[in-house]
Parts: sequence; structure tokens; C-alpha cells
Amino acid sequence: MTTIARPRNPLELIVVLPYQLGYHPGPSVVLVVMHGRCLGMLQRHDLPSDPQAARASARHALAVAQREGATGIMLIAYEDDPGESVLLVDALTEAAGSARIDVGHQLLVRGEHVHMSDGCGHTVVRQLPRPEDVPAVAPFVHAGVYPLPSRDHLVRGALPERDEERAAAVARARHPLGVPADEEMVLRAWARLLDPSDGAIAVDDLRDDELLLLATSVLDVDWRDALLAVLCPGTMPLGSLSAAHVRLAGRALARCAWAAEQPGTPHAGHHEDLVAVRVRLAELTRLVPVELTPSLLALMALVAWWTGDGTIAGTCLERALEVDPEHRLADLLLRLLCEGLRPWEAHDLDVAGDSAA
Repeated sequence: MTTIARPRNPLELIVVLPYQLGYHPGPSVVLVVMHGRCLGMLQRHDLPSDPQAARASARHALAVAQREGATGIMLIAYEDDPGESVLLVDALTEAAGSARIDVGHQLLVRGEHVHMSDGCGHTVVRQLPRPEDVPAVAPFVHAGVYPLPSRDHLVRGALPERDEERAAAVARARHPLGVPADEEMVLRAWARLLDPSDGAIAVDDLRDDELLLLATSVLDVDWRDALLAVLCPGTMPLGSLSAAHVRLAGRALARCAWAAEQPGTPHAGHHEDLVAVRVRLAELTRLVPVELTPSLLALMALVAWWTGDGTIAGTCLERALEVDPEHRLADLLLRLLCEGLRPWEAHDLDVAGDSAA
């Protein structure tokens, strides 16, 4: 989801950051790309304990910031233990100097307090304002967005615990009529799955043979890529895909109103439905044999990425590569994500041309 927030000062920005990330950062450094006085991309980095790892992380972070056209950066360090962020903050500051990018505010957050320079070489400690006292939080509250306690909570919520007993039953499933699945069967199964309405059938109420059909259908790269392109408009060039499969995907996504809109960033009015679809895809991945999950996880990752949830996207792609280290689409999407690219910017890198499973 893209929510516009306009904090009035660095203290308010710190309050808003967990809402933009979707979770409280925990021990980390958040790099904020600046475009003049406007805020740009956020990068959250874990705290390394090795100087070489810190320098490598800093070089990559500044390369992404340069590609974003940063005129400056802001560094916000979150610590549980005093001094644990120093290694990365110093590396980022050094890398910014090499890249000729100005470092503006450098803030240190411990608990409810912020340590900041007064501009005369002294450190001032300020109390963070309450979220209800920060007007920039209001758009998130209005949209029903609240930060989770940690990144781990976000990850656990995105990938529910597997049901191995049901997955084994799905692996043994056969179509009740004993006939091979055709395009209409595939279409009906996906239309039932990708139904974000309140009246949609629960995913675990689908028949075992339907679950198996859903999972095996995306082994067909043409069908998988058509689903990706229609579910997240603008992420894949339609001209390089099978027109027949794209038409079929359009029919399967008839209840996904955003699928018929112009390519680009998703409309905020569809946020709840997009989350519902992502949750239903996650539910499918826990009910089918694990070896059939990588392409489903890549599909789920792209939905998350397209709606601004890079953490969930990365988690899904990493899980896909744990199951199948040779899954080319998951590998490619993860590399693009790590480079700070957005899905609709990937055309120049010919995602569709390198998307074999």
C-alpha cells in the first residue's frame, strides 16, 4: 500500500516510520532517501557485527540511493544496547561521502527517546511524541494500517504454519470425474481462489483436487506469467506473453477490480482486497505439497511487492528458493528487490524473458 504521510520534523518521522514499514524496526539502521526536502525510499538494514559486512552493506545501500536520485540521506539508528549501531552508521556515512551524497540528520532511537545533535557538537535527548499527537499518522489509521511489534511478527503472519496432513491428502488427489483438467477447470479454480469478497469460499474448504490443480497449473510458465501480469498490472510486458493465457487470466480475476485498471501502482481503494488475495495465496501454500509451492510463493511475493510490502515479498522469495534453489523467477525477483527496483520498473531488465521456472 502507498500511503502519503508528511511528518513535520524528524521526531514525527520516527513515529511514522513503523507505519510505513509495517512493523517496528528493532535494532537496525533505517536510511531515508531525500529528494530535496521530500522523503523518498526507506531502507532498513540489520546491524552487522563485522566491519567488512558493514562496508559491503553500506556500499550497496548508497548505490541504490544514487540510482534513486538522492540529493541527501537521513540515518535513523535503533538500538537496544548502546553502541551497537555505530559500525553500520560509520560505514554508511563513509559510503555517502564517497558517493558525494549529503548526510543530513543522524538520529539514534532507544526506547521512547531520541538522541540528536544540537548542531554545536552536543547531543540532545528528546522524548518521542505519542502517535495520536502526530498528524502524519492519521492516513494510516484511516486506512486501518497499524505496525506489528517486529519484523518477525510480519514474517510469521505472511507465511502461516503448514498443514502437512492436508498437503499429503492433496498430493494423492485425483479429479473426481477421472478426466484431465482443461482450461475451464483451471479458470474456475483460480476464480474461486482469487475472490477477495466476504462471501468467498474458504481456501481450506476447496476440494483436494482443486488445490492440487491450482498448485500444478502454475508449473506452466505461460499460465503463471499471465496470472502475474494480470494480477499486478504493469509488472510484466503483455506483448511478450501468450494472448490466450492473458485472456483466460483476465476471466479468472473477474472479481479483482484493480486487474482491469491502468498499469502502475495499485489504487489505495483496493488495499483490503489485495491483502485478502495475498492471504488466500498464503493459505494455498500451506495446504499443498511443499515442492509445489515455489511458483505460488513467487506469485504471492509479486502481489506483496506491488503493494509496497517489500519485507513480505523478500520473505516469500527466500522461502521459494529454500524449497527450490534453481527457481529462476524467484531468484530474479529477489535480485531485483535487493537492488531497490519496483515491479513496474523491471521491464527494462526483461523480467518476462528470464522467467522460466
